[in-house]
Parts: sequence; C-alpha cells; structure tokens
Amino acid sequence: MKPNTAKASLDAKKKLLGCWLQLVNPVVGEMMGLGGYDFVLIDLEHGLGTIPDAANVMRAVRGTGASSFVRVPTNDAITIRTLMDQGVDGIMVPMVETPEAARAVVQACRYPPKGVRGLAIGIVRGADYGMDDAYVETVDDHTVVICQIETVEGVRRAKEIAEVDGVDMLFVGRNDLAADSGHILDLDHPEVEAMTDEVMAVAHAAGKTVGTVPSAGRNWQKLLSDGFDLVIPSSDISILRSFGQEEVAAFRTATNQGKQSKPVARGY
Repeated sequence: MKPNTAKASLDAKKKLLGCWLQLVNPVVGEMMGLGGYDFVLIDLEHGLGTIPDAANVMRAVRGTGASSFVRVPTNDAITIRTLMDQGVDGIMVPMVETPEAARAVVQACRYPPKGVRGLAIGIVRGADYGMDDAYVETVDDHTVVICQIETVEGVRRAKEIAEVDGVDMLFVGRNDLAADSGHILDLDHPEVEAMTDEVMAVAHAAGKTVGTVPSAGRNWQKLLSDGFDLVIPSSDISILRSFGQEEVAAFRTATNQGKQSKPVARGY
C-alpha cells in the first residue's frame, strides 16, 4: 500500500502542518498536496461532501506526497469501515468522551480479532483492489486513529482515552471545548487554555501525539513551540475568504472607492 507519509513523520517526532478541506473537491485537495501540506483533512462533519467525494479527493492527493485524513460526522462504525476500505490514511472522530467510545473507533478500523471491520480485500481501493498481498498485515501500521477531545467530559477522561491501545492521537477541538465550558468563541480563555494543555500533557504521557487548531492569542507557531505535534490552521474556505477579502479591500483603497470593512472571521 502507499506509504502514509504523515504517520511516518509523526513516528519520527516531526511536526506536521495540515489543511482542512471543507469543499471536498479533488482539484483543491490536489493543489493543497502539491503546495506542500503534510496532509489534508477532509471534513465530512462540517464540510460539503460524501464518502464518494472523499474517495475522489484521496485519489487526487495520492500522487502529491501528502496524506489524506477524514473527519467523520460521528462515531459510526459503518462510515469508518467504508472509509478504511477506500484507503484513508487517517480517521478523525469528533466528540470522543469515554475510553469505550475510543475503543469503538479503533475496532471499526481493525480487522478481527482486533476489531469489527469486514474483510473484502479483493475489491476495496485500500488494498489496491486485491493487488496488495500485504494489506491485511500492514494496514494497522499505516493508519492514524485520531480522537477529538472537545468537551469538558472528554478532557476529564482524556487520560483514559489516550491509554486505549490503537489510538494514535488526541486532537483538541478548541472551538467546541470553549463552547462546552461556557466560554463560547473565547478559545483563549484561561480555563480553555488550561484544559487544552492538560490534554497535551496526558497524551504525551501515554506516548501519543496531540494536535489542535490555533486561536487569536495562540497561533500555530506558538502551539508547535509549546509542544503540539500537529496543527491545522486553515481550510480551503478560509484561504479563499481571507485572500478575497484582502484583495477587494486593496482594490477599494487603490481606486478611492472607500475601504471595505472586513468582517471578523472566526475559526478556520
């Protein structure tokens, strides 16, 4: 199977930079991969895509050297198993709050006896449609399993979640964590910051990696220097939005048509 370059980099203790794909478009995915991102995160929770759309993005990204991760809408074994069959490099599951939920994620990614994934290696893309003889023996070593910690309860049980065998990474969803803790839109609130760092500490103590998104007061450079292993600062939508707003504002100024005020952009 194709090497998972992002997993290899994480195993080598390298820092990773990714890009969210909300539009779930193969052309955009290919451009981001060619642009040098370590991985693209195809977002099926908040993005505009289906499993077939995600599979087509994976095809486009495959030749760029980047890896393809997918965030599923919920902790659903059928969705996860289908994406595994399509050859995803990493699965991210939102709102994981218990070790039992984390084990369910791992089991959906694994063949028996370690999990519940159905065996169809003769037809699935992940196994090169039956042409990868070593797929069953190697797929676990090529897959990144990511549990999102996005609630106060998730933080409280983060140590237990990190200790689940097969979980590779905890990813702090700072937007939802701020909202759940009563500080909606304030990612830099001291309580949110403390919980974010607590998750990082317990993940590293368990030998797992940890990722997150930046905020106004803590950019991706600061997060990496603080010890985070992976950051996803931007999305295809935010890149288009930011560049478009800046270009329009420059045009208004240059043509003396009045400087257009820029709306506050929140999040990626």
